[in-house]
Parts: sequence; structure tokens; C-alpha cells
Amino acid sequence: MNRSEILAELKAMLAEFGDIDPEQVDEQTAFIADLALDSLVLVRMTVVAEERFGVRIPDEIAWELHTVGAVVGYVEEALAGRIGAGGE
Repeated sequence: MNRSEILAELKAMLAEFGDIDPEQVDEQTAFIADLALDSLVLVRMTVVAEERFGVRIPDEIAWELHTVGAVVGYVEEALAGRIGAGGE
């Protein structure tokens, strides 16, 4: 899965869980500051992201991923095996 595919999947998840128009989302979009998502939605999205991308996003990391681009970068790195080998 490449970076644009990861971004497209995240946009789909934001539409599904946050009722967010994918057209208003880019890599600079902040989950709380720009989209006003609450912690419950963010936790649900983290769980679903782990399932859909097949990576593990530890809680302490998830809370540091404030923008869509940060999540895309983390997932891209995890899928490439550069961090969290095997999703650890």
C-alpha cells in the first residue's frame, strides 16, 4: 500500500467515523484543531486503522499523531518495516 492509498483509506475512515467530507482533508489536516474530532472517535479510528492497515499503533504513539499526514507517515513506515516490526 503506497502513501496515496493510505491517505485515501484514512479519508474514507474520516467520512465513515467522523462524517467528514473527504474533499476537506489533506495531509496537513489536524484531527482535533481542524476537524473537531473527539477522543472517542479518535480511539475508534485507531483501532480500525490497525485492522485495515495491519499495523500496531501503540497508545503513546497514537496520541502524538495530530495530523492526517502524521498517521499516513506512521503507517507507511510501519508497513515498510522501518518501525514497529510486525506492527509491534
